[in-house]
Amino acid sequence: MKKSPKYPIKVLNKSLSILEILLQQGSSMNMTELSEKLGFYPSTIHRILDTLKHWGYVEQDSHTQKYQLGLKALELGMAKLHQMDLVREATPHLKELVNQCNETVHLGVLEAGEVLYLAKEESSQTIRMISYVGKRAPLHCTSLGKVLLAYLSVEERKKILGEKGLPRLTENTITDKKELEKELGKVREQGFALDRRENEKDVRCIAAPIRNFQGKIIAAISISGPAFRIDVNTRNNQKKALLEISKKISKRLGYNGKL
Repeated sequence: MKKSPKYPIKVLNKSLSILEILLQQGSSMNMTELSEKLGFYPSTIHRILDTLKHWGYVEQDSHTQKYQLGLKALELGMAKLHQMDLVREATPHLKELVNQCNETVHLGVLEAGEVLYLAKEESSQTIRMISYVGKRAPLHCTSLGKVLLAYLSVEERKKILGEKGLPRLTENTITDKKELEKELGKVREQGFALDRRENEKDVRCIAAPIRNFQGKIIAAISISGPAFRIDVNTRNNQKKALLEISKKISKRLGYNGKL
């Protein structure tokens, strides 16, 4: 719950309430609708809207006389999004995930047909996965890679896989394109991806997508650990924690949960 300001300014509160309602409504509203929704006098609504219109924060349709958010409001939102750094926003949540699971956590993005590790948080375990920020990994046999591949268009996937191929790295690596497509379908359906000792023979991983304000998959986070430490119960617990953290990071990046 938001904490009330110590020194509230009534007209500013009312102005921001109007912007908030227009944001939530998602469609144009006239003065009467705004007045009824907020409980403000129409004369008050009119004066505030006139000022907001002058500054470009609302626009008025000349035919319907209804109001909607203006380009200045979009400009503010975009400025905030551009200022936000993916790694900076994700890092506290990656640490939280490590604290919950005590396994190594990675943040990765798609770069030149491969997974690029942007951030890593180590577990306190003696036996850990060997990796580092800046390392690259294949898409087809890593949980991060499967997530990043799964949400691309068919054409984009074909292009990448045509260039990179499906090299076998362990006996569990998927090397058949039809089998991989089936696997990626499961990823989209379930909302997470698994690496069943496909990239390294003794390592298991699980990954989930990170979305931006447009709902686009821009990154993925994963939990990795030695196969001997990860049984069915452990995997289920990891999945629950991972999906929760991926939602938190996506929300920080402006994603509202709608596609």
